[in-house]
Amino acid sequence: MNMRGVPVSRNQPLGFAERTRKNLVAIEAAAAKGLDVHVVTQVAMSLLGLVAFLWEKRLVDRVATLKLDDLVEDGWPPWVISLGRTETLGELAQAIRNAVAHDHLTFSSDSRVLDEVSITLRDRKPKKEYHWCATMRADKVREFCLRFIDLINKTEKPKDSTAG
Repeated sequence: MNMRGVPVSRNQPLGFAERTRKNLVAIEAAAAKGLDVHVVTQVAMSLLGLVAFLWEKRLVDRVATLKLDDLVEDGWPPWVISLGRTETLGELAQAIRNAVAHDHLTFSSDSRVLDEVSITLRDRKPKKEYHWCATMRADKVREFCLRFIDLINKTEKPKDSTAG
């Protein structure tokens, strides 16, 4: 919703992100009712809708220089980086975008329970070896995604409400 309470179009990055969050919450609610849904898959899709798209649309720029160590101190879940280095939120968002966009993510199991599955992301240049790899348990990926979009929403400059 914008400042006037009007829904933001899904064609806008924050509108798409808002719908991605709603879908995550809906899938979690359906799972809690015992319906045949896949919360882990929806968390992975949230990396696309809540992180990758926003990086691609340059909405991460205002927070790109935030140090990951500082975010972890503030309670963000830490990624376990086993290859390469990622020191800032911008570097991490770019690596996540690359991994998700190029299908370089794997799951540790087919369990539908978030804390029973780890998601591993990898990044590489075309036709080269991987130069970055990070892993996080799916429940923590969920938390990371929600913290990420909350941070972006806090830093997004309000649009001129007089614009038509």
